Amino acid sequence: METSPAPRPLDPLVKTALTICIGLIVITVVGMILTAPDRSIPPYSVIAQNGEHVTVHVPPRTTVQEIEALLVRFQAAGHGNREGFAHLKINPTTAGEPAGRYQRITIYVFDNQGLAEEVSLTEYLRGADPLARSSFERGVRGVYRLTAETEFGAVGAKVLFEGKSSGG
Repeated sequence: METSPAPRPLDPLVKTALTICIGLIVITVVGMILTAPDRSIPPYSVIAQNGEHVTVHVPPRTTVQEIEALLVRFQAAGHGNREGFAHLKINPTTAGEPAGRYQRITIYVFDNQGLAEEVSLTEYLRGADPLARSSFERGVRGVYRLTAETEFGAVGAKVLFEGKSSGG
């Protein structure tokens, strides 16, 4: 009866290469898990900002429930020191105020990217053209407003929350 030769041990260079490959795979998987997008809210993009007024765009088929979830996320960001808006990719709205960088903010949610653009926001805030103002207001799918005294969120005609702000 013949015996097979004993298996040779792996070369140290091969062991090192395998260890590095497995380590990179583990790091990649962990990184993907830690940076995964938040699926509890619809995907959105901050399109324009003019002072304390911000427009965001959501996909056209975003449901009312998804917009409600997004407004609730804005509400959560507004609690405490209000720095949660920075994590939502919104630039400071009241940068020069000693009370904080986000003391007043109004966020308009659109599913029509054209209405969310800087030109539309500027035209709306100027208020000179009633047609532009009307188009802007009709296109708003949701709105979130936060001041030092009040907080308000609404989807279409449905008011989600309204009341006193928790302050900064």
